Amino acid sequence: MPRGGGSRGGGGFRGGSMGGGFRGGGFRGGAGSFRSGGRTSGVPFGRTGSTRIVSRSPSGPYRHSYYRPRRRYYGYGMYRPWYRRWWYSPMWAGYYYRPWYYSPMYMGGGIIIAIVFSLILLPVLGVAIWFPFSSADNSGYVTYRSTETIYFNEYWYEYENIKADNDITYSIQSYSSNITFAIWDSPFENLPRTTKNGGDANNINVIQNNYQYYSIYLRPGSSLTYNFNASSSIDFFIADGSDMYEWDNFGSPVFYVDDSNTVTGNGVLPISAANDYYVVWYNDQASPVDVNYTITYSAADVVDFTYTDFFLGSVDIVSTDTFTVPNDGNWYFFIYFDPMLSLDESTTITFDVTYDTGINSIDRWLDLQPILITLIIVVGVIVIVAFIARKSQKKLKTKPESKVSPKATLKAEPKKKPETILKCVRCEASLRQDSQYCPNCGGKVEGRKLGESGITTPANSKACSYCGSKIILGAKFCKWCGTPITK
Repeated sequence: MPRGGGSRGGGGFRGGSMGGGFRGGGFRGGAGSFRSGGRTSGVPFGRTGSTRIVSRSPSGPYRHSYYRPRRRYYGYGMYRPWYRRWWYSPMWAGYYYRPWYYSPMYMGGGIIIAIVFSLILLPVLGVAIWFPFSSADNSGYVTYRSTETIYFNEYWYEYENIKADNDITYSIQSYSSNITFAIWDSPFENLPRTTKNGGDANNINVIQNNYQYYSIYLRPGSSLTYNFNASSSIDFFIADGSDMYEWDNFGSPVFYVDDSNTVTGNGVLPISAANDYYVVWYNDQASPVDVNYTITYSAADVVDFTYTDFFLGSVDIVSTDTFTVPNDGNWYFFIYFDPMLSLDESTTITFDVTYDTGINSIDRWLDLQPILITLIIVVGVIVIVAFIARKSQKKLKTKPESKVSPKATLKAEPKKKPETILKCVRCEASLRQDSQYCPNCGGKVEGRKLGESGITTPANSKACSYCGSKIILGAKFCKWCGTPITK
């Protein structure tokens, strides 16, 4: 299952009661450390990691510009290769420069057969040895053990799908800040938000060139109310973390509230940005000053962990213990660094959490049976189609060529019409085409047989239909046998 963390808001209260509020002090210009920025939200981090963007050098047949074929323009600045259509996908059709039967749909046949056998053998091996698609072991246990650094207003989480009445075993250590720990069957973002009220009332003594402060982390919609009386003049202001850091290093920031040389003060500061807010009394006089103050706040948008199934607030060590889940589903393990519990920038957590999911390898394979059957059917159909297509393609490739080459056919002479046999009209002796006298009776070759049915030669003919002699252009009769030529 994916894991990670995020920074989605805050809450939690010291000791499970009224939270927030820190009293401290120091000399101006000392080694003070103040958080800057509200860290109101963030992205998941840790083992899951935020979405990574990786880059690599181009590869494939189009990595060089001189090997890129003409592209088809589809408008709106979109170009696609010339062979692409809406139905085209190299994942099943292969690439244009390869025969289609080398496409991934076929994959040489052997690979697909291996896949089919894998789908059959994997469940058998998985039941006996392991389940390849889960972090759980063969008995259904999942253990996460890690050391991570989380920043204020961020959280870490783990989760697994667990059957009812199974256990989550956990232990946590945090250094050097307190954290809030919770177990719930919904994501962190589904936790409701609430408004919490708190504050502090005390009497402090501020010596010469020293400052004392009260600090609280508040989000938009909150309010901070202050009231104080001092024994003599004192400087009073309210600043956020970045302003406080600048002032402590002798800068001149603009404060939310700024009263100099005052002995009393009261008011309400509405909060418009998520930040640490510092209520500060600074004594630059020669004698100490006693200050009696009352600070109250109304903290809005605080995560209400009372809706979770189990939580511990403001702890730095959680001893090994077990929680039994009441219902089936995804169960989440949260470690939240609440900014209202500490002024630190970050804390280091070390945790162990073991989920007894109640789902062993046999159960997981049985759940996958419908998917495996569907995959086997689909792959089987593809194999059959691929083999049939491959066989047809091989037949086309092995078809014998014609024995007569195309060139020889083109050079062959056209068939000649059978020659007309000429006979003498007197003695019926055979005559040559160019004969003028019969070699048998010596008669002149002219005219035609008496009583012969009329034979005519069609117009524009090159040879006489009777004797086969050449016809002179424009002649009305054959000059050898006298056969008339039609107009």
